[in-house]
Amino acid sequence: MVPLGTLGAGESAEIIGFRRVQGGGGPLSCHHGTGRHLHAGRGPGHGRPRDGKGQERRLSELGFSPGQVVEVVQNGRGVPVLVKVHDGRMAIDHNVAMEIIVKRKTL
Repeated sequence: MVPLGTLGAGESAEIIGFRRVQGGGGPLSCHHGTGRHLHAGRGPGHGRPRDGKGQERRLSELGFSPGQVVEVVQNGRGVPVLVKVHDGRMAIDHNVAMEIIVKRKTL
């Protein structure tokens, strides 16, 4: 099992789950050292605690749920990871892709 962000273009994998970052964060959580804190004002998070649960739910709603097979279309330096999921394509941040744990599919 490896993070989705390590796969190359053309590789397919089955989603196993989500890795928890230290401090209790999860996918899409803030990475300012603690993995969980508040953002106030206009910035990301708008004052809500980031515990990872809502982010995992949102990724699942977008098709990134355990058991789902995804294919990496593009994965390069400085660009989001482009993934084919269901019948569409989605670009996700590389940090988020590194928190999605997958099992490579063999041909």
